[in-house]
Order: sequence, then structure tokens, then C-alpha cells
Amino acid sequence: MKKLLIFALAGLALVACKKNDSKSEPSGPIGEVTLSLDKSQASVKVGETVTINATVSPAGTVVTWESSAPAIATVNNGVVTGVAKGNAIINAYAGDKYARCIVNVTEGSTPPSGETPKLLGDMFWPIYVDGEIVEQNASKLGYNFGVNNTDRNLYIWEGTYGGGTPSGWNYYRTQSGGGFLNFVVTDKGWSGLGFNIKSESVESKAKMNELIAAIKAEPEKYHFHMAIKSTDNYGHYFSLFGLGAGDANGLKWAVGDKYADVSMYKYDIVRDGSWNVIDFSFDKFIVPLSTFEPIGDGQGMNYFVVGTEGVQGAMLCLDALYIYKLNN
Repeated sequence: MKKLLIFALAGLALVACKKNDSKSEPSGPIGEVTLSLDKSQASVKVGETVTINATVSPAGTVVTWESSAPAIATVNNGVVTGVAKGNAIINAYAGDKYARCIVNVTEGSTPPSGETPKLLGDMFWPIYVDGEIVEQNASKLGYNFGVNNTDRNLYIWEGTYGGGTPSGWNYYRTQSGGGFLNFVVTDKGWSGLGFNIKSESVESKAKMNELIAAIKAEPEKYHFHMAIKSTDNYGHYFSLFGLGAGDANGLKWAVGDKYADVSMYKYDIVRDGSWNVIDFSFDKFIVPLSTFEPIGDGQGMNYFVVGTEGVQGAMLCLDALYIYKLNN
């Protein structure tokens, strides 16, 4: 397979369906209930609010609200408050129906006033993080798995991505119009890229084997962090440590519906051009992690793999890719 090295530093619909059986039935008038929301996705800044309005019939039917992630966004009678950066799904229930809205909580609209963005965790292992931010957080750096074009490369498979034209701030709001990975699908009908450790890379392979062994021992303490933004509706898949690339299930997750059936988890994002955070602990992936065998002599590894729906012009924007550990 021809490998083309590209390293780019520039750059639901509303649903009304049967309610989850675990929810208690709200009281209300007897009759066929209909429920809809005036938003299927919304963005709000930390500390600010956005209102989601529900339309329900018969009149007087009680609507109850629930946030999938109260640590990120809370909801009170349709008023959503941003608590921390990330994504939450706001669910509304009425009778035997529910509707939902994806809410992306962002930091704010202006760059920070000179402070250093702090990476999460007590230790971190970057895959793609702004180099200055890595240096400024060096006291808790485990090992830098970022591309160096020597023993770790970023490969575009079969020319399936081209360089995009980035716009807007990067995730950390340290650069405008660049500073994040920006790719556009070409006309090949499929797409994929891999962050690769070369077979001769002795130190990188040893450090990766060491990290994965530590994750397997305490998966609940280790997290993966990524930021993604989009304005289109195309699907993407992601996998780590060579587990679950292509059509194989494993340590693989999807954004959108396209690859959900061959991934262990699916995430929804707000597609308004704002940065969305996906963050999970590795105890979600205990089974595929248990199958990992250390990288041996003469072996290489695609330690982070991405694929995008094969539609020409589909865009992929990524930033803040790193693994971190919480000691508490």
C-alpha cells in the first residue's frame, strides 16, 4: 500500500420515540402524547445558560428533564447551564415519549489572557498537542508520542486525505486559523490515516508497551482525550494501539452513525464548528485491551488510527490528542 506522509499543522435530528424503560412514567393527561424540542443541538459557554423549549400535547402533560452528564451541563425545566467543557445529551420525557438535544459546552469566545493551558491528569502522553503546551506542562510528561518524522510518522493511506484549509481557533485558543490537524477526504471512496511507530523504533516501542501495560493494570485511572470539530454530518472512526482499525471491532469508537455498528462506542457531537471534547477512561475497553500483545522486534505499530466516511470533501479537524493518568 502506498504511504503518503502528510502532517498538517495548519490547518438528533429531533427524535421522538419510546422512552427508556428505566424511567418512571411522568403523570399527565391520558391520551396520545407528542413531544418535540426547538433544538436538536446547542452550544453554551461555561457558566452561561441556553434554553431548550419543549412542545407537548395534550396540554398539561408533564415534561421532565435529565442531563446525561451533570458534571458538564445541568438542566432545570429546559434551562441548560454549562458547568465544564465537553458534551452532554439533554433528554426530555413526556408520557411514553422522549426527545433529546446534544449540548456542547465551550470555554468562551476570547483567547486566554496569557495563561498556560493545563493538560488534564497527573501524567500525560501526547499524540498531537501543541508543542509549547507540552513544554509548559513538562513536569508531568510521561513520554511524547507526537510525530517527529524520524521514528514516529503520520501516514495518509493511498492519498485518501488532502490538506484542508483551517479556520477558527485551535482547541487551546493559542492559534487562530491553524494549530490543529485539518484533513479533507479526496476522491478515493474511502479514507484513513495512522500515527505510526516504525519497526526500528526501539525506545518508542518500549515506552508504548510500558504505557499499555500500565493501562491494563489500572484502566480506570487512564483516560484518552481528544477534541473534534465539524460543520458537516459525515462519520468518523478512531482506534488506539492497532486494536479495532478498519472494520474490526476492538478499542474503537465512532463519531456519528456511519461506523457505529463496527465500534464499541458512538459519540454525538454538535456540528456548528465549535470544538467538542471526547474523553473516556480505558475501563470502557477492558476486553480488547486484554488481547494486546507487546510490540516485538521487527514490528511497527499504528498507535492511533482514523477513518472518515468516503465522501469527497468530508472534513476532519482534530486537536488535543493525549492519554493522561489520574492518580486519585
